[in-house]
Amino acid sequence: MTFTPAVEVRFPDFADHTDSLAGHGVEFFLASNETLRPQFNETPYGHKVTWLDFTETAEKDWSIRDFLNFFNVINGIAFGDRGIPMPQWVMVDLILMPAAALIAGLPQAEFAAMVERSTFRFDTDVKQLLRKVQQDMKDSGYRGPVPVGGYCAAPSAEPGRWTGWSLWSLMPAVGLGKAAKALALSAYRAQKLDGVTQYDNSALKVHTEFGALKILVATVPFHTSPGSFVYQSDLTLPAGAEVPEPTFLLDPFDYSRQRAMQKDIEAGRCDFYVLPPGHVRRDGKTYVPILEKEIPR
Repeated sequence: MTFTPAVEVRFPDFADHTDSLAGHGVEFFLASNETLRPQFNETPYGHKVTWLDFTETAEKDWSIRDFLNFFNVINGIAFGDRGIPMPQWVMVDLILMPAAALIAGLPQAEFAAMVERSTFRFDTDVKQLLRKVQQDMKDSGYRGPVPVGGYCAAPSAEPGRWTGWSLWSLMPAVGLGKAAKALALSAYRAQKLDGVTQYDNSALKVHTEFGALKILVATVPFHTSPGSFVYQSDLTLPAGAEVPEPTFLLDPFDYSRQRAMQKDIEAGRCDFYVLPPGHVRRDGKTYVPILEKEIPR
């Protein structure tokens, strides 16, 4: 019997542009270790991803170790001033050993062209930092592809439930982030996805393309980034549901309102959902559309 991952059942049209991205030189990789390989779907949305075993020592045309190191470095650059670069041991212990990273790569010539033409509006220093990466590749003799986006998630104690983190892309205008997340969730065979993000994070636009986000925890002051919250995407819900009107628009920096939402959640009074498209503009400001649902008693 053929098993279709939940994300492909609910969102059958996702990653339609994967072939288009491939036509522009993007290659998708799944990095993990050989002992877990049978657990993954290596043809998410019918697209064959390139398998990478981080423990492999055999000689190749290019170094897997260097590729993963550049993934880590560029991942930190992409997150800019949010202050959450990923230590190397985190990548090994929390991604490559228990799970896998879905990584998008570009040939070096296409990467160089992208760096020169892009504006990288999220950080004025990005272009300078990426040029340093190019110099490091040249100095080390690395000839392989360059990571330009990716998605990571780790399995939780509940079967089929994953915890996602580190969605990033240097090519947002072409939907690379959405494609990477869709391919990854299919590769993981995930049914539910938990994650932590921030109300002001532009990634909400991608996350809400996978349906309304149920807010499990409305404020996480322990997190490094202010305005963080915990959400869940249920990929097993029926496809095609209409998006309701928001109950209110949340200022991403209204921490008092976020604390009040958390008190309602803890008291069992209300559930809250972040609705697509994640961010809306009103009077020159960005807000998060929130659906509030009272819990019957």
